[in-house]
Parts: sequence; structure tokens; C-alpha cells
Amino acid sequence: MKKVLVAGAALMLAGGMYASAASAAAVEPGVKLTGDFRARFWYQSEEYANKFGNVTKTTGYDNDSQVNLDSRARLNVTGTAAGGTYVKARFRMEGGTGDMDTDPTALDNGVATNNNSNLWIDMAYAGIPFSDKVTVEIGRYRSTYGPQAATYNFFYDDVSSHGAKGIIKVGNVEINPFIEYMEEAQNSTDTYSRSKDKYNDNDEMRLGVHAKGKINKDWTVGGMLGYQMDDRDEVWNTRHTTQYFDPNEGFFGSLYANGKSGAFGLTAELAVTSPELNNFNSWEADNGAWVMNSDGAWIASSATSDLIGSDDTGFGGYVFPTYTMDKLTLGVNAGFTSGGFQPDRAYGFIMMGTTDNSKISVLRIGDTGDWLWAGLVAQYAFSESLKLTGNLVYADVDAWDSTGINGEGPVTSAAALGSAYALDSAWELSAILQYTISKGTDVYFSAGYLKPEFERAAVHEDDAAFGALTRLEVKF
Repeated sequence: MKKVLVAGAALMLAGGMYASAASAAAVEPGVKLTGDFRARFWYQSEEYANKFGNVTKTTGYDNDSQVNLDSRARLNVTGTAAGGTYVKARFRMEGGTGDMDTDPTALDNGVATNNNSNLWIDMAYAGIPFSDKVTVEIGRYRSTYGPQAATYNFFYDDVSSHGAKGIIKVGNVEINPFIEYMEEAQNSTDTYSRSKDKYNDNDEMRLGVHAKGKINKDWTVGGMLGYQMDDRDEVWNTRHTTQYFDPNEGFFGSLYANGKSGAFGLTAELAVTSPELNNFNSWEADNGAWVMNSDGAWIASSATSDLIGSDDTGFGGYVFPTYTMDKLTLGVNAGFTSGGFQPDRAYGFIMMGTTDNSKISVLRIGDTGDWLWAGLVAQYAFSESLKLTGNLVYADVDAWDSTGINGEGPVTSAAALGSAYALDSAWELSAILQYTISKGTDVYFSAGYLKPEFERAAVHEDDAAFGALTRLEVKF
């Protein structure tokens, strides 16, 4: 019944747009190429590997400091038809994911994929303009719904999506209804553990709407509301006493604002996720880890295999007021998480959060407990091509007593800490220097120091971690 409703909504959306909209104006057909390149070289002190001094040695080797390098290039191809319909694809070429003197293997969360190729496509979709006010995009695209540009948002940033969404413009308001597949049962390769899901077409789908509008030239407000449906079967142990996998279903939403008034600026967002969706906005797989039992059947490996969902409704938010005086901008970035809520991994500072962007991040905001944080952020522009930003951040953490489907918070495998580490608080001192070499070419130098404290007696050490990163970005 749910799928019938979803299909009906999609048909009504497309049909209504077709019926009410005239064809878009003709344009010059052709193909356009753009792209970007990134290289990163970074250092991590030994505290990253030894968990702040609590893992003294791994069998056969010491947990020492690390120096690493990676790179990538992305090529955007946009083809436009005479009537205005466009097709976009993005090719990603990875330059540092494997043995450096052979063709490296593309990695997906540490798992080898793509038949040992270091070239793959992460976007491929078409946009059909029914008028200058209504466009429908369909295929594999990426969605960012928030107050800032992609790679910096708190809740829903650069999310890989496969489905259809509308771009409807009414005056100063843009509306984005969307219907998307998160897990398609018929395309599943996991035929052993999920045979029922495959044969019964038990999909995981997401639908909702995002809207944003400009109050005036300086202020933008917006929000999103969505619902995720998950028809996949629950997974329990043989005695039905321990649940290994719980379908990820429920509501999610956010409200945000961004703007300025004279020298004052403000960016803020408040978000909520249903219990079964806590951590759904991460890059982690939501179907658990599977092993074959003695009978040859595929089962979840443990009750901690399900990385999405916990017992309580999650709430999170932040506010970032700023004040600019000539070349100096001062601000306070403060926020909270509760009930197992997890921010998007794009959000954060340098040592806390921003695990999407900062290779020297050592703590994931929202992990292992409910967080409160406040950071003094100061930026000074020496010139148009040289900027320095400094952060002094304090975080207080109320550690969860349990994690997992029925726990106080979700299991988060991508975090630096495991559930055994009850983080109590942390200080961060960090800075980033941005220098524009030429138009389209920037280099960033960042470094950070983080001092944690733990509340559990089993964790004896709280050594400070240090990291440094150089990042080159080119856009063409």
C-alpha cells in the first residue's frame, strides 16, 4: 500500500507539472565540461591510533604517528538538448587509495569495489524543464538542504540520492519535493541474508519536501520534512531474544536560517530524527554486517551490526552569530545533540567533527553521548587572497550507557571512539590558513590540538592529539 501511495504521488507530481507548464525556451544544445582536483597531505600523532594513550600496542607493531597523502580529480559532464533538458554526470578519479605503483582500487567505506578500477561515477541524472519555474530531475544525484553551501551543513549535506525531485520556483521561494530509493531490493546482491526482501520487493524509500525562501536580499530561511519507509524484514537471533537489525523508518526534518544585518551575521539550524533514523545522515551502511552460520545461512554478525537507529527521538541544533569589524570577524559556534541525534559529518571544526572534510578530525560530534559545545571562532583577512581562522572549542558530553537499536544512542563505526570510551569533555585549539594562489586554485594549511577527558575508570589515559593538514584545491 505504501508503494502504491508513493507511485501515485510521483505520477501526480509529474503529470501536474506537464499539464500546467509550457515547454521551456529553446537553448543552444551542446556539452560542457567542468571539474575539480584535490590533494591532501597530513600528519596524525600517535594518539589517533592508540586512542589517546589507551591502546599501548597492537600485536606485532606499535601504534605510531602517521603521515599520509591522497588525491582525487572529478570531471563534470553536462549535455544540454535543444529544448533545455540537461543530462549531468560526474566522473571521479581516485589517485591515492591503494598500492601506489599499481592501479588502485576504488574504496567504498573501506570495501574494495568497482572491479579494481580507480574511476567511477557518483552522479548521473537528467533535468527536464517544463517551464522556467518547474524542473524535474531524475536519476542518481546529490542533495544538500541547509543554510550553507555543500560540505558545511549540519543536517543534510551532499547526500547521495537515487530518485526524482522537483525544483519549483515561486517568486523568492524554491520548493523541492523528492521521492528516492535508499535500498532497492531487486538490485541487492545480498541474496542469502535478504532473500525475503529481494523476492518480496521490500525496498527502503524516502519522500518529503524541502523549501527555502529569501525574506530580503540578506536573509534566507528554509526547512525540510520527510518520511522514510523501510519494508525490509527485522532480523533476530534463533531464540528471538536479541534483535540484530531493525528497519529504519520514521520522520525527519529541520528548520534553518542564514543572513546578516549590518555587521552582524547569523547561521542556525534545528533538526529532529525519529528513533529508528538516528545516524541515518551518515555515510554508513544501514543493513548491518553479515556472516554465514554453521547451517550455511547468512545472519547479522551481532546486535551491534545495525549502525542506524536507537531508542529515543533525536534532536540537534546549532547557532553561529558573528560580528565583523573591518578585516576581523568574531563568532561563537554553539550547539547540542540529544537522544542519539547525529549531525551530518560535514559539520564541525577541525579536530571535532568535519570528518568529511578534515582528515585530522579525531572526534565525531554527537558520538558516544549527548553533546553540548561552544567554540570561539576568529577570522582575519590579511588580503583578498590570504585568510586565517582560529578556533577555541569546548565540548561537554553526557555519555550513553548503551548503544544500538534499543540503546541510548546508535552504534557509530566511523567514529574514532568505540562504545567502551565514555568521553566526558574535550578542548580543541586549531587554526586554518587559506591562500589563493590564483583564481580557482587555493591551498589550505590547518593544524589542531585536542585534549580529551574520559569518565570511565577503565579508560586510564587522556593524552592530547595533534594533527596537521595541507590541502590543495583546484576548480576548472
